Amino acid sequence: MKLKRIILFGTPLVLAGAGAATGGHFAARTHERRMSGLPHLNVVSCNHCHQSSLSRLPWAKPRPHHDAPGGIVVSPDGKTLFIALDDRDEVAEADVASLAVTRRAKVPGGPFGLALDATGKHLFAACRHQDRIAVLDTRDLREEASIAVGIRPTDVAYCQTPAGERLIVPNSGSDDISVLSVTPLRELTRPAAGREPYAVAVSGDGGRVYIANRLAVHDQILSQPASEVTVLDPANGHVLDREALHSAHLAEGIADVPTRGWVLNSMVRVRNLVPITQVKDGWVMSTGVAISQKGGEVTQIPLDEANAYFPDPSGVVASPDGRRAYVASGGADVVTVLDLDRLGAWLTQAGEAERSDASENMALSYRYVAARIPTGCNPQHLALSPDGRRLFVAERLEDRVLVVDTTSLKPVGRIVLGDGGLDDPVRLGERVFTRARYTFQGQFSCRSCHPDGQMDGLSYDFDGAGVGDNLLANRTLCGVAGTEPFKWNGKNPTLQFQDGPRFARVLMRTDPIPQPQLDQLATFIKHLPPTRMIPWSRVGQPLTPAEERGRKLFFATRRTDGTPIPRALQCQTCHRPPLFTDRLMTSVGTQGARDSSGVFDTPHLIGVGAMAPYLHDGRARTLEEIWTTYQKDDLHGVSSYWSKEQLNDLVEFLKTI
Repeated sequence: MKLKRIILFGTPLVLAGAGAATGGHFAARTHERRMSGLPHLNVVSCNHCHQSSLSRLPWAKPRPHHDAPGGIVVSPDGKTLFIALDDRDEVAEADVASLAVTRRAKVPGGPFGLALDATGKHLFAACRHQDRIAVLDTRDLREEASIAVGIRPTDVAYCQTPAGERLIVPNSGSDDISVLSVTPLRELTRPAAGREPYAVAVSGDGGRVYIANRLAVHDQILSQPASEVTVLDPANGHVLDREALHSAHLAEGIADVPTRGWVLNSMVRVRNLVPITQVKDGWVMSTGVAISQKGGEVTQIPLDEANAYFPDPSGVVASPDGRRAYVASGGADVVTVLDLDRLGAWLTQAGEAERSDASENMALSYRYVAARIPTGCNPQHLALSPDGRRLFVAERLEDRVLVVDTTSLKPVGRIVLGDGGLDDPVRLGERVFTRARYTFQGQFSCRSCHPDGQMDGLSYDFDGAGVGDNLLANRTLCGVAGTEPFKWNGKNPTLQFQDGPRFARVLMRTDPIPQPQLDQLATFIKHLPPTRMIPWSRVGQPLTPAEERGRKLFFATRRTDGTPIPRALQCQTCHRPPLFTDRLMTSVGTQGARDSSGVFDTPHLIGVGAMAPYLHDGRARTLEEIWTTYQKDDLHGVSSYWSKEQLNDLVEFLKTI
């Protein structure tokens, strides 16, 4: 009797539940297809469109901070070392004799690059998180002045000119250079640079300043990329020259060698259009130094050996007598010592063809590499004492500064700033990110293509679908938390899947990253915040009139004349806030002749102003080109009714996202 009752009353409930589930399934599918404008869309998670608040994402939450050394500078008397601690918003002072930290001072805004005036009485700090230069009195480390500059300044150099004292500041976020007078402290001019001006060096006579631009640019997808050395007259800020470093990128260090008339640039020799299969032969990335000589001649020489690589070169300094130079390799945890006498001898006797092909000759470095000095994790900035007898190496992910005797080339001690953060999964993941040990023969690290988690602005030839087919632009890792799936074809559901065995087979050409380290790497990437592309002074402020007009255009549902815009072609449909992506695959009419598909993953737009070039293969150099050059039949949003002024407004709004 009980069984009959259960059947009698239970069957309708089961049928009702099944009907509700079936109805809900079709209702959900109908809703998703209608709202996305994709008539063949299968059922997806509600989170694809109804994403959680940005405040819940890992990069928006508080995290531990560490004593990671950035820029370092030695006082004129050689007794004191000043150390930028950008993650702590501090500047530290250390005694060179005792290797002890003597004082710390709070300097808000992430002080990263440092410089001293000729007397050593004033310390200048480039604060990249607040777009300013702070002036500190070295007697008490008190901040006595500040001045706004361009977006994300990464370095500062002091020089004396006939027109007065000057500060030269490369602004990596706005691609320009602030030229400041010291007395009074004001900006004189702001000339344009290359892409991501990063480091600066002053000539021995103070008549020229050289700015290394970190990233390369290229005119077309298949053209050779080149980074730039911007040469300025510091007195008036006029650009004197723009020297091209062909096939070079990640140029983060620069040094003047006045006794030889050279300028040295650390750089990565990138061959991004060589099929990635060539990683096993060492022909995708190699490390080198560019030597710029008087007359404009530039020679690129390798730092690598035939079976050993020293990737991610950053800091470079030359001894006062011009006989040695030192180059930090952040991916190999090594400082390479160059014998400039031997290098000069080779340059003198080498023919034009030999110098032109030098960067391809992996057997050449033995001629001028005098030593390799092992360091702690991720050495970046370097400094020499005024007499050249002490080399200081900022071991960024060890929270230490290594001190080396340049006569013996042996370490003599370390300045300990912190504990290294070994109990912090994010810091451990950053170590995985910056180390090249996981790639074949240590040729490159994650950072080699994603400096500071961003993108190198290049397109690559992955071999999965044939040589020369399906060229793909690199994508930023900043702000990717919550935007899965990953890759342009949307096939990787998690970061671990993206960077695991498949990544090892396709790119690293070695054993996969061990699972514990892979999880740490994913944790670090998830904590990378989006790249800020508006001045710090405007963060949190209302939109300008132009930006507000652009916002209305982005969220428009009708053309100016009132004609409805199909839902599938509204900007907000695919790029839905707050992540500005629906995380779905779609076609915007950009399939090229060598592409096997025209359907691509929708990228997020947070920090889109820093993501150039654009589209899946990087064919659009600017945001404007997406719609002025590569828009086809209103397939990438309805833009045919936009005026030039409206497009300008839209671009201004996009840069605020």
